[in-house]
Amino acid sequence: MARLECARFSLMMLGLASSACSAASEPVKPPEPTTAAATAVAPLATASASVTPTASAVASAEPVPTAPPLPPKPTAQGKCQTGMSEFSGGKFKSTYYRQELSVEPFCLDNNLATTDEYTACIDSGKCDKSAVHACDPSTYKIEGRGNLPMICVDFDQAARYCKAQGKRVVSDLEWEWAARGGEEALSYPWGNEEPAEQLCWSGKEKRATPCPVGTFAQGKAGVFDLVGNIYQWTTTTNDSTGSFRIGRGGSWKDGAPKQVAIAHHGGFKKTYRCGFLGIRCSTAVP
Repeated sequence: MARLECARFSLMMLGLASSACSAASEPVKPPEPTTAAATAVAPLATASASVTPTASAVASAEPVPTAPPLPPKPTAQGKCQTGMSEFSGGKFKSTYYRQELSVEPFCLDNNLATTDEYTACIDSGKCDKSAVHACDPSTYKIEGRGNLPMICVDFDQAARYCKAQGKRVVSDLEWEWAARGGEEALSYPWGNEEPAEQLCWSGKEKRATPCPVGTFAQGKAGVFDLVGNIYQWTTTTNDSTGSFRIGRGGSWKDGAPKQVAIAHHGGFKKTYRCGFLGIRCSTAVP
């Protein structure tokens, strides 16, 4: 019964739901963004290539998209933890939100959270293991998959894991600032050339699982898998009820360059879990 949970991607907008953990589809174009107050929610975005929200479910939400709120400012001096890279922050003109956005300085995990790291958090009593086998593929306690990214976790599980590390889930703006090279405004973390061998994806041949964490260096030295491998939960909501979160980075299941481009946004219900969505943490810095 657990594997059926992975196939039940609940888009509960006006009581509509669609079931798709492994079916492929073209992404749905998000609504046009506006420049309303920064406290409003971000736009309803497209799902992964392997998630198929119904057109009526997406259209029914009709959010008023604006830039997401900034992450909280730091309350104490300090440097990035071991295993994180520091980004100075700055301003950039967003074609997605259609306004200039500011990003506070932040530290970003160099790697996605691995299955072994998440397992250690469960063993410490600080993380939740509910339904972590409910996906195909799954990685939890499966031999040989400890260094694959932890998948099959919903947003609350991701947030609990990051909190246990003294961190938080990365925000949408932090992720984009890191991936685009700040003011360089790159199309991909490595530059503007289309993807080939720079990431874990299904561009040339179909994959059956994610790749080991730390295989593909991208962007600032020391940061891996910003795009490809798995989507990464962000703290940024993308609907008027707050029941969805933006996911960034594309995944190992994707095979089209636009699906792993920095401009691509995925939208996932907070309770959604599957084999291509996981965790990257961040913290604020002075």
